[in-house]
Amino acid sequence: MKPDTQNTLYFEIPELPGTQHFHCDRLRATLSTDACGHRWKIAGEAPTDTRWLICKNCPVGAHHAGEVNANPSQLRAAKLCARCHLTTTRLINKYLCVSCYNRQREQIIGANAKGTKPVKLPPLRRRSISFLTDGTPKTRTVERSVDALELIVAVIRDEPHSVQFGWQPPVGVHVFGKLGETVE
Repeated sequence: MKPDTQNTLYFEIPELPGTQHFHCDRLRATLSTDACGHRWKIAGEAPTDTRWLICKNCPVGAHHAGEVNANPSQLRAAKLCARCHLTTTRLINKYLCVSCYNRQREQIIGANAKGTKPVKLPPLRRRSISFLTDGTPKTRTVERSVDALELIVAVIRDEPHSVQFGWQPPVGVHVFGKLGETVE
């Protein structure tokens, strides 16, 4: 998402020569470009602090921070469980909330706290997802996941740059380009 910096009016305050300022519509304030970029960076590093929340997805702030291809998602850098999609104060292995981690552990062990077989969590399996970020193709693989949405949430939450997802056919599946041409 490109910022609308062409319509942004920059000016200098006589008391602060050499520093560009602009009017920020989100904050309804006059800010220096350095302060704007600084607020945007802090918003990504402190996602639970509501003082910075309004600056988190601002494309103008990303531009002032020097980020060309920043992730505009509300999920970026959030303390959000990839499986249940609930916010939390603590993520185990930077991935799952404590509750989802405990349910996964019960399934791996084959017994819950009562000693019976756990029934709440669907079967976990290894999944991979391919995506493009900052012009680089990447694949994220999770050994135990419930569904592909879990991986999508984790990628959007963890990637600092904007993300594009693609479909990668499984091994052995032939994809056809032009009529009669097989592409591997």
